[in-house]
Amino acid sequence: MEGTNVSRRDFLRGAGAMGVAAGALALAGSAGAVTAVADEAEGAVPAIAELANETAWIPVQKVACPGPRGPIAFEAEAIPADSITATEDHDIVVVGAGIGGLMASLKAAEEGADVVCIEKMTRGRACFEAFGAVNAKCQEGLDIQPQLLLDEIYRSAYWRIRPEPVRAYVRRSGEVTDFWQTMLDKGSNGFTISHVQEFPSTCGMPCLTDLIPTELGFGDSPCLPPDAGIRPGYAGMYVCLEMQEVAGQYDNLDIRFETPGVQLVREGSGPVTGVIARTADGSYMKLNARKGVVLATGGYDANPELMEAWCRPEDYASSSWWNPGWGTTGDGHLMGIQVGAQMDPCPQPVMNFRWGSPDSFYDSRAWGAISIAILVNGEGNRFVREDLPFQPVSNAQNAQPDYGANCWAVFDETMMGGMDDAAVADYAEKGWLFEGATPEELAAACGVNPEGLSATIGRYNEFFEKGIDEDFDRDLSAAVPFAGKRYFALTTNSCVLATVGGLIIDGNAQVLDTENKPIGGLYATGNVSGGFFAGNYPRHIPGTSIGRAVTFGYVAAEHAMKGE
Repeated sequence: MEGTNVSRRDFLRGAGAMGVAAGALALAGSAGAVTAVADEAEGAVPAIAELANETAWIPVQKVACPGPRGPIAFEAEAIPADSITATEDHDIVVVGAGIGGLMASLKAAEEGADVVCIEKMTRGRACFEAFGAVNAKCQEGLDIQPQLLLDEIYRSAYWRIRPEPVRAYVRRSGEVTDFWQTMLDKGSNGFTISHVQEFPSTCGMPCLTDLIPTELGFGDSPCLPPDAGIRPGYAGMYVCLEMQEVAGQYDNLDIRFETPGVQLVREGSGPVTGVIARTADGSYMKLNARKGVVLATGGYDANPELMEAWCRPEDYASSSWWNPGWGTTGDGHLMGIQVGAQMDPCPQPVMNFRWGSPDSFYDSRAWGAISIAILVNGEGNRFVREDLPFQPVSNAQNAQPDYGANCWAVFDETMMGGMDDAAVADYAEKGWLFEGATPEELAAACGVNPEGLSATIGRYNEFFEKGIDEDFDRDLSAAVPFAGKRYFALTTNSCVLATVGGLIIDGNAQVLDTENKPIGGLYATGNVSGGFFAGNYPRHIPGTSIGRAVTFGYVAAEHAMKGE
């Protein structure tokens, strides 16, 4: 890893490596082996413990991360004092100019703080699509039950999370949304936050929860270009630019691009008092923070070493990547660990979605077909209820042999949706789409087991006669049987959007140390923060990723300014 000499083992220790007991059981592998271990001389116990904590012996298949490598800013070696050419004093230093960092900066500036926000990239970052909130002014009239949302967040993480951040998000997100709209109203383009209509068939997890109508977006903003989409998947870029414009109206707020934070400043067990940043000419400056430092550096999906160290191999091994900026390299995670911060345990959660192409997401021409298609593996067998939300389907794909490297969306010409012959030819030329006149011919073309695929399609058609999907309970009223004479198989895989595990925070967005005590002067928001998700990002709960980013950016700035 460039820019640091922190080892893989150090990463794992800082993130909370696998326990000795769990590792020993994994090594044992059988009751006979456990007995044999018990019979070992007492002097062998340290050796067993060492092996149990050595990742090479943990029984997982090692897989290199195929994702991108962004520019890593963190530096592990101490910066010599004589290398620091300038020192500045501020109230608040924000590291990262994404949606969480911009919110923290604007809130602190509105409170009268002297704020500097530093960003290593050239234009900042973008958020995706929409966000979730509770009881904002624009949600008046909606039947939102906060306790239902709380319960579902806990349930989705199997309660392996801290309740304080979740409660703070549910309690404060409406207030934050109202503040956000006030800030956007200062801009020149007319961004409007409004309710996004969701439907249980597309976002609700069948048999788990009722629809939670908490998702908000910017689709009613007339300033968005037509290609932003009905559900403005790329609206976040424009929103961040608008917030940068609003930031320029504050004389007490300075946003500096191409200025990465490389280390936190902390003496012993004292508070964090500032950040060492690197300027465009390669020199270093010290930015002192009288009231606090807010880390808003995003995840680490553009750092393959951290992905391999902290995530499950199946969450990335056969995935493609969606990331508009590649700045998310785990800088804030590493800076926090370096000064004693506590992190989410491993493996950390990843936001991975279905509908991945070998390059990134499939374009809109494929959406209709993928929505109606069945999903099969290399044996031609279905493996998931296809109408589940993105996250469960993605997980099911990754659980297939070779981490889902050979999975297909299979459909016929009656299920093509917006996929016309031009799209077919385009995907076929890229080697992503295969066609056959029969299931067997299709299977031979794409390398799937012919007998398995033929039997799967035949059985699937029988479900429509019976009125029930006996294998996965798919809602057949929103599906159709195979009735055409052209069969298609479109290769599909997971797509990594972001990592969502990080530094443990409390309800005030304060980063906790390994003794569960707040580190004075240090805050985190967005995907550099933790304590909120476990296992996976729960896509069936609307907007919790961006929702927590803006919420805790606001909360961090507010708490830092109070000096509590």
